[in-house]
Amino acid sequence: MLASAPRPAPSRLSGARADIADLFGNDSRLMAFGRRAAWFLVPLTVAIILVMFGTGPEPRRNWYGDFLGNDFTQVWVAGRAALEGRAAEAYDLPRHLENLKAAFGPECRFAWHYPPVFLLPSAAMALLDPQAGYLVWCGLSAALFLLAMRRAAGRWDAAFIAFAHPLVFCNLSYGQNGLFTAGLMTLGLAWLDRRPWLSGIAFGLLAFKPHFAVLAPLLLLATGRGRALAACLGTVAVTCLASLALFGLEPWLGFVRTLGDTNRIILQNAAAGLDLNASAFGAVRLAGGAVAAAWALQAVVAVTALAVVARIWTGATSPEIRAAAFLGAAPLLSPYLPVYDLAPLIPATLFLVMAAHREGGLARHERALLVISPLAALIRVGAGATGLSFGLALGVATLACVAWRARPVVSRPAAGAF
Repeated sequence: MLASAPRPAPSRLSGARADIADLFGNDSRLMAFGRRAAWFLVPLTVAIILVMFGTGPEPRRNWYGDFLGNDFTQVWVAGRAALEGRAAEAYDLPRHLENLKAAFGPECRFAWHYPPVFLLPSAAMALLDPQAGYLVWCGLSAALFLLAMRRAAGRWDAAFIAFAHPLVFCNLSYGQNGLFTAGLMTLGLAWLDRRPWLSGIAFGLLAFKPHFAVLAPLLLLATGRGRALAACLGTVAVTCLASLALFGLEPWLGFVRTLGDTNRIILQNAAAGLDLNASAFGAVRLAGGAVAAAWALQAVVAVTALAVVARIWTGATSPEIRAAAFLGAAPLLSPYLPVYDLAPLIPATLFLVMAAHREGGLARHERALLVISPLAALIRVGAGATGLSFGLALGVATLACVAWRARPVVSRPAAGAF
């Protein structure tokens, strides 16, 4: 049998364009593409984290040349100090920097901004060697995120597609906690109607990030979900009391004293880098704007996001849309939003897709969001190169799609089923 002649280059280019166009116009094709991409990207992500970031040519350094665990280093150092009865040192910046230097070298310089409740998991990780602690940290955060996506979607293929998102790799490579945040939010939302006590516990465990934790009790109160609210506030109280019992009062006093330093280091001086902060505040500062203008835009974006999520939660909308609105709005409320904290946008998109599927299929702009979202891998590079906040644009676009989907149903686009 004769082999078919290869297609000319223009023909191949036209075929590629048709395939890309089909992704924007066909739900089934888009889902199939996501499955194939996940089969490739998930094993690749795990392999890179285990090999490139989880081991290295010298003690406490990875093959990439950074400290083993990157941002996880200060989690381990603060936890080690807490285990040794020196928990307040995490809130004494010169002392904390000395501890980091002693453990990982002089280039390791991070300020600790978390409330003392975060010393509880930090101390648990510090029971291990830094390398083992980093790998366990990554494993636990990945498992929680994956299980939360499975619980939300009700199917493993959708959960693996969510896990293939570049923001997952971003969190694991940094050794950050964004997957814990996104996972707990997702579980709290998925359990809200059927298991309100478990939902409240999941929301309460977000207390280690107060700027993310505040939205849940406000919405629970506004919508009269008393059992979930009681469980949420009770969980916060228990974790705070546990940190007091184990580490004493001094870490809490130190945390309050350092709030001004946090504002100066993170917001005014942008010590982590202007390209890292994906908030409205960060967008203005990245573009060269004044601090006052940055606060003004942050206030506008935060109030608008709160108004959108409040309208959706108090209206006649589906649980999926309520969840998507919560997850889409939460990252927009904080003036400091490092790229890895955009992780809640992944389950926000997942819930949006579920709602669209039940209503007949995705609209074209929703498919565009799904196709463009993986470009989050380039958010920080793009921001640094152009001075434009691609992270903020992704957050606003996600919430805008949710708000559109929450409108009263007049007609919905027909599309191939998943």
